[in-house]
Amino acid sequence: MRQPQPFITSTPKSAQQGFSLFIVLMVMIVVAFLVVSVTQSYNTEQRISTNDADHKYATALAEAALRTGEKKIADDDLEASQFTEECGEALCSVGTKPAWERATCGTSKTESCIDNSSGTLAAREAAKSPRYIIEYISQQPDGSEIYRVTAKAWGKNSNTVVMLQSYVEAEK
Repeated sequence: MRQPQPFITSTPKSAQQGFSLFIVLMVMIVVAFLVVSVTQSYNTEQRISTNDADHKYATALAEAALRTGEKKIADDDLEASQFTEECGEALCSVGTKPAWERATCGTSKTESCIDNSSGTLAAREAAKSPRYIIEYISQQPDGSEIYRVTAKAWGKNSNTVVMLQSYVEAEK
């Protein structure tokens, strides 16, 4: 009687090459590279969005400081004699350099006027408090006065810095 032939025939061990193991290993390496590249892309996108949010926060703080300086011009009866080269009480006269670039204000000779002799606001999570200075620019023929308000603010990260300016015309 004849023996039935099995459906699966195996090749002798000497003819087996281990080709499927090689293919599986190559597929695993490709998948590992994909996972690493997707993770790096995700981390980069997360850092970009965090920096963008920090910049928006610093911009909002700088705008608040700018509005505070503008409000001070509107509320206080400022006289040209109150504005000095040393920027006392955040009131600066126009010098050879703009006040936010000067390094000779107040007691410090290394910090700029806006970092040393400025009005400040409270900010909970900022690296430093937002600051502003007001510069007296000139008096117009109609009697109105022109001021420049400069505001500087930091985000949660001290490397995120925003400076804003506005010009204000105040009628006497």
